[in-house]
Amino acid sequence: MKKLIVLLIITVFSSQLRAQSASDSIITSLKKHYKLTEFDRPSIQIKFNNDTIIVAGYLQDLSSLKLSYQRKKNIVYKTSNGGLNWKQIKFAGDAWIYDTFHKKDGKIWMGGSDNYIHYSSDFGETWGKKPKPFNPVNRVLSIFMADSLNGIAGGLSNGLAITKDNWSTSKQIETPIDQGKFKILNPSARDRIDEIALVDSIILINQNDYIFYSKRDSINWTKFNIPVSGFSINQEKSEITLHSRNGKLFVLDKKLNLIKERQEDYLWETIKSDCTKLNLQSFFGSEISSISLTSTKWLFDKRVHMGAIYKSDIQKGRILDKKGNLIFKSKGFAEKSLEISKDDIQTLLQDKNLKVKLAELSKHLKFTTNDLNDYKIFVEGIKKERIEKESWGGNFTSQIELTNPEFQEFQNQSSYLKQNYISSVFNQVYLPFFLGQEEID
Repeated sequence: MKKLIVLLIITVFSSQLRAQSASDSIITSLKKHYKLTEFDRPSIQIKFNNDTIIVAGYLQDLSSLKLSYQRKKNIVYKTSNGGLNWKQIKFAGDAWIYDTFHKKDGKIWMGGSDNYIHYSSDFGETWGKKPKPFNPVNRVLSIFMADSLNGIAGGLSNGLAITKDNWSTSKQIETPIDQGKFKILNPSARDRIDEIALVDSIILINQNDYIFYSKRDSINWTKFNIPVSGFSINQEKSEITLHSRNGKLFVLDKKLNLIKERQEDYLWETIKSDCTKLNLQSFFGSEISSISLTSTKWLFDKRVHMGAIYKSDIQKGRILDKKGNLIFKSKGFAEKSLEISKDDIQTLLQDKNLKVKLAELSKHLKFTTNDLNDYKIFVEGIKKERIEKESWGGNFTSQIELTNPEFQEFQNQSSYLKQNYISSVFNQVYLPFFLGQEEID
């Protein structure tokens, strides 16, 4: 099993590095043709195919003789031969481009810090400028086009607008915050529209990591009846895929009818997705055959320019007997030691063969009246903390509600645990951290 885990780590990391390298190669090619300054940010790639690629972001007009801070940020770069040659193209604006949307026929929409939507119909060769979509004026943070005429845009500061004529005109619509679906302090950056989509008559939105949907012609933002972490759209099939927080995918049609569901495709998934409950009774009744101690140190890998990639230093531990106390140490962690009472270990491990039934531990885990009272006080404190954080827009949709029986009747819980709880912890908490898939604060 240990060898299998190592192989999985190598597979995941190498595929990520290859993807990063392919993306970086385009930017490397661009920088060979143009001497971008330290202030230029080629952060967005619009890829029509392997040959035709446009790079946008925060890019200044290098042909201008003005000082760097005086130049307009009105440039995109285009290659038609996979990066062998590049040309600088001006669009009619002065903006840091935050988001783009494009179609295979060459149409491109861009939005950013100058509040406009910039439009091209010929693969970025020429550009026009649409009227500002938001009233009051707002930076354009996200764009989605259902077709060449119908689209929706989200603002950096709670703006939301829809169009039926390719942004010649736009209509302002209420956001979840406007309708009081959740609250934030004012002012706050938590009102931004990070992601939007339009599928037939349905609008989907991600505001402050809350996922809502509404009918286009009668705006009433509603949460899905499962905890959703994100969504994706298949425009060709008019399908919506919801990414749930317990690791499942739910595919819906344009009327929000469920088509199918399946487990997320994790390389490291070891729990059968067709199992709704796991019987752990045999595990609790089994005997310990050996004890292994390991020590792990997580280090940022400076050789990789990705903040989410960490490498681990895993080493075997040693047990040292110093003046009657057992001290656990590992090479490289001499300053980190855990003192363990020899008497405690001898009490727990009654014989030299380390044969201890896990079921026996239950004898030492009884709840007293004081324990129950302390727990109730603790839960009330958590409730208060959540209410306070919700006032400034804290999002707790990924946490189990405190009214859940797992919390309210914890002393009566059996060894039958719901599979999705285990899957959620294993697939979304432990392994992403173990494999370096999430940024670590």
